[in-house]
Amino acid sequence: MLGSVDGEREPPPGRRQEINTRLDAVRARLMELRERKRDAYRDRSTSLSERLKAAQRHAVEAQAAAAQVLATSAEAFRHAAEAHERAASMHERQAVLHRAAAVADWQRAARAQSLLSESERAQPAPVSDEPRDSLAP
Repeated sequence: MLGSVDGEREPPPGRRQEINTRLDAVRARLMELRERKRDAYRDRSTSLSERLKAAQRHAVEAQAAAAQVLATSAEAFRHAAEAHERAASMHERQAVLHRAAAVADWQRAARAQSLLSESERAQPAPVSDEPRDSLAP
């Protein structure tokens, strides 16, 4: 994959499309706001009550947009929490398996040690090359 000018990797095509879609929405919103500003400048003859109504309408729209952002954020955090829970569950399951394997290995080690001890006791006493004392029984 080709890198960008800064040496950073470019996002995958699906992510790039998502970014472009969001940028297009931002550009459209900026254009809409610029047109409103031009209209307000041209329409200085608008009465105070009309401007107040327009301001209230814009405030309601802004509140709705803010609520949408918060709802989307909450959903994203819920998805992230679920993913963390799944990962933690997998690690707990793996930990249980590792602990069970450790118990089995401890048992095998104890059995091997026991067999080693039995083997050492069953070996004949070492034979000495020195002559035995004739007075010894």
